[in-house]
Amino acid sequence: MDHQGEDGDAGALASSARKSGTQCIHRSLGVLRLLAGSPPEGVKLTDIANALDLSHPTAHRILKALEEEGVVDRVRGSRRYTIGSEAIWLGLPAAQRFPIASIAGPALDRLCETVGDSIFLAVRSRNDSVYVDRRIGSYPIQATRLSLGARRPLGVSVAGRAMMGFLSKAKVDAILDENEGAYSKFKLSRDKVAEDLGLARERGYLLSGSLVNRERRVLSAPVLDIVGSPVAAVSIIASVHRLPAERIDRVVPQLKAAVREIGDSLIQNGRKQIAC
Repeated sequence: MDHQGEDGDAGALASSARKSGTQCIHRSLGVLRLLAGSPPEGVKLTDIANALDLSHPTAHRILKALEEEGVVDRVRGSRRYTIGSEAIWLGLPAAQRFPIASIAGPALDRLCETVGDSIFLAVRSRNDSVYVDRRIGSYPIQATRLSLGARRPLGVSVAGRAMMGFLSKAKVDAILDENEGAYSKFKLSRDKVAEDLGLARERGYLLSGSLVNRERRVLSAPVLDIVGSPVAAVSIIASVHRLPAERIDRVVPQLKAAVREIGDSLIQNGRKQIAC
């Protein structure tokens, strides 16, 4: 009897099962990330499958399992899916450990009051940026399409590029490799993104036009942690007429002061948690 052959077959089967299980976890998290950054009306199964390059049966199987666990909901009376309430409760402990929205709140309030324009706070989530807070200024623009929780592949938004400018070359290259395919959907190229990263690192901020509206400008600066790594970015979004060159020179120091304040507050909060 060839016990060695049997052992080899068993090992191969176990390895295949582990690989399949890991792949399923990655796919499930991909579905959750997609739904977390989607509009309240939800996303169709077909669109989920296409966005994540999944077959329809695979996407349906994952959604069904996530729905049973409560982290995904099917929108009543439709074939659309949205993030479920169970995902909120699962995320609460992490939100309490990293309460960036509440920590950044006072600085965002002051910046919005000072400049009068709309302010957005984005954080880095793996290879995406996620909008987690905003302030609408006295000169509001139609920027509400950037709903809280909206995700963009890092490098697509000005905030994302401002953060990427302060990452290591190895991390930047890995993000560019993964997200390059998404850039063309937003009329961006890898070279353009890389060029902006250099400008962001050199200046400490990045100015660019809006991807949604050519009549807008976006001014972003990163929030850095104690070792100089980007954890978030603050953006001022205004009309082109509200951000001419001469005003940008006045606004940039105010933006930089705000992100420094937020960074210092995050560091102090981290020290308090360690002390406790």
